[in-house]
Amino acid sequence: MQLETVFTLDRSHYAECFDQSMSLKAPQKPRWGFIIGAIITGLFFLFLTEVQGLLAWFFFAIAVLEYLSFKYRKAWWLTRQMISKNAGNKITLIFDENGIGNKSVYINSQLAWESIKSYQETDAGFMLNLQQGGQQYLSKSCLNKEIQDYLLMQLEGKKTA
Repeated sequence: MQLETVFTLDRSHYAECFDQSMSLKAPQKPRWGFIIGAIITGLFFLFLTEVQGLLAWFFFAIAVLEYLSFKYRKAWWLTRQMISKNAGNKITLIFDENGIGNKSVYINSQLAWESIKSYQETDAGFMLNLQQGGQQYLSKSCLNKEIQDYLLMQLEGKKTA
């Protein structure tokens, strides 16, 4: 049995991937230790050494950049995805007895059923947790009922509580 679906890697798809991934993680906090350490290092170079102030301002800038990268992490992540070479392309997912095939202009890969350790189902999709530690998100918006049922049958017994 082989089932196929096609979707486009657009901003809304990437936003859904990010939102669903964040909803499954514990709430995150900025790396305050790193930020404070960079500020203290900047103050050290500014007031206690003979080094020009440029090095101190470098550490202050790193602290600000670290905070902004946390505060605007979704926008930053979406921007990085949208400038990737695969953004805007059509992706074909093929579900068969071997696993989930992913075909596009730039990527052809196969995710074997055995390489999926567990999964979590959300209202919008499925987060697959892989044996090697990564994650793969599948949006329900591009999966019809038949594919969702087949996916759940293949993943039987692997659901995360």
